[in-house]
Amino acid sequence: MSRFRYWLLALLLAGCSKLPLEQLPSANHNDRVQFLVLHFTAEDFATSVAILVKGNQVSSHYLIPQDGDPSYPYRQLKVFQLVDEQQRAWHAGASYWQGRRNLNDISVGVELVNLPRCQPPPYPDGRRQCQYPDFDPAQISLLVRLAKAILARHPDIGPTQVVGHGDVAPSRKDDPGPRFPWQQLAEAGIGAWYDEEVVGRYQQAFAQQPPSLALVQAALGAYGYGVLETGLVDRQTEDTLLAFQRHFLPQELGSGPSPRTVAVLFALLERYFPDQGSALWARYQQGEPQAVPQQDCSCAQKK
Repeated sequence: MSRFRYWLLALLLAGCSKLPLEQLPSANHNDRVQFLVLHFTAEDFATSVAILVKGNQVSSHYLIPQDGDPSYPYRQLKVFQLVDEQQRAWHAGASYWQGRRNLNDISVGVELVNLPRCQPPPYPDGRRQCQYPDFDPAQISLLVRLAKAILARHPDIGPTQVVGHGDVAPSRKDDPGPRFPWQQLAEAGIGAWYDEEVVGRYQQAFAQQPPSLALVQAALGAYGYGVLETGLVDRQTEDTLLAFQRHFLPQELGSGPSPRTVAVLFALLERYFPDQGSALWARYQQGEPQAVPQQDCSCAQKK
C-alpha cells in the first residue's frame, strides 16, 4: 500500500473516531485557587533563584526581589513568575487552613526576598530566635499590585484566605514574619484586618474576666488555624498564638492569650465569621472557668 493510501486511511479512521462532544456547562463548580500564601525567602535573590528555580525540592508561583540586594542583577525591581497559577507549585508543604490540608493543591504562593538574622541551633526552647528586618517599600508596592491581580483572577480567595506560611504551618514556619505589613495590605483591599473599636469592647470584657484556654483554642480554630481544643498549655497552642500575633499583633508577640490578643481574635470572628463568633461569645458569657493564668509564655521571639 502506498504512503498516500496509509495517510488516507488514517484520516478516515480519525474522522470516524471523533468524540461526539457537546458543551453543557454546569454552574456547580468553583476556582481551583482558594488561598494566597505569602512567604519570605530568608535568602538573597540569587540564592532564592537557585533554590526555587534550579533546585528540585521547593518552588513558588512568584518571586519578588528587594532593593539593595547585591545579588540582584537588574536596575529595576520586577516580579518573576516561576510557575503558572494553574499549576501546583511546591511552596506550602504540610499545611492546614480552614479545614483544608496540603494547600499546594489549592493556593498561589508568593516569595518575597527578605533576610531575617537568626541565631544558629541548638535553640534554647526548640524555636529559633531571629531579628526581622523591615520589608522594602518598593517590594511591597509590587506585591500589592500582584496580589490585586491574583485576587481578580481568583475571586474565591476571601480576606481570611490571604495568609502567611506561618499561619498555615505554625509549628514549622514563621514567614513572612512579624515585620510584614499586613495592615497595609488590608487597607489596599488584600486580606483581613480588625476594627479597633470592636477590639476595645472585647478587651474590656477579657481584662475583667479572662477566657479559658479551651475557648481561645476554639476561637483560633474557628478563624482557620489547625489547633486542637485541649484546654492545656501545649506546644501547638503556643505555636499558633505566636503565628496569630505575628500576623495581627507583633507588639504582643510572646504574650500568650493576653486580653488584647483574644480581643483581636474575637473582633476578627465578629467581622468575618459572625455565626461562629456569636456562638463562642455566648460560651464565654456562660462563665467557663479560666484554665490558665494570663502570663507571658516562654515562647517569645525577638521582633
